[in-house]
Amino acid sequence: MSRWFYWFFVTFIIVASEMTCAFTIEEEKCIDYYKTGEEFDLNELVGDWFVVYYWPPLHRQKDRCEVIKFSRITSSGMGCASSNVPPGSSVIKSTYKNSAYKVRDVFYYGTEEVRQQIRDCNRVSKYIFVDLFDGYVMGINCSSGGRGVLLAKTLPTNEDLQSVVEDISVMTGRFGSPDCVLAR
Repeated sequence: MSRWFYWFFVTFIIVASEMTCAFTIEEEKCIDYYKTGEEFDLNELVGDWFVVYYWPPLHRQKDRCEVIKFSRITSSGMGCASSNVPPGSSVIKSTYKNSAYKVRDVFYYGTEEVRQQIRDCNRVSKYIFVDLFDGYVMGINCSSGGRGVLLAKTLPTNEDLQSVVEDISVMTGRFGSPDCVLAR
């Protein structure tokens, strides 16, 4: 092997390990910031929820609010993603249409405050759910830099949504926007 290849390989390993370390540190900072000390029961999500707000905002706003359907399943119903889940775990499946209107399934499991989110069979993320007010739940993906989503059990008006968002103290100072056009 040439020396050039050897140094390239060593440099690549060092840079990759530094990036992984930095990513893990950022993920842990996010978890520490958003943890409430209260465990969220994933079973509270079962049913239909509207996606009404994102932090940071998405680049486009939909004509209507997307519905996410949450259901209880066993790990055997996860297909290729089941290899990431400990046997006997309680799993919640969410089904929604992404921005390209393709139906997607995402799975959540875990018994502690920080849950595991699985996408695309092997993409596992650290995820926190926070029960805010009656009918509102906030989700934070700490593996994506603290990207937040606000779910509502019923579709709010724009005024009601802004009032709820302003009352989420942990999100004060973060810029976000509604995901869809709401009634005034």
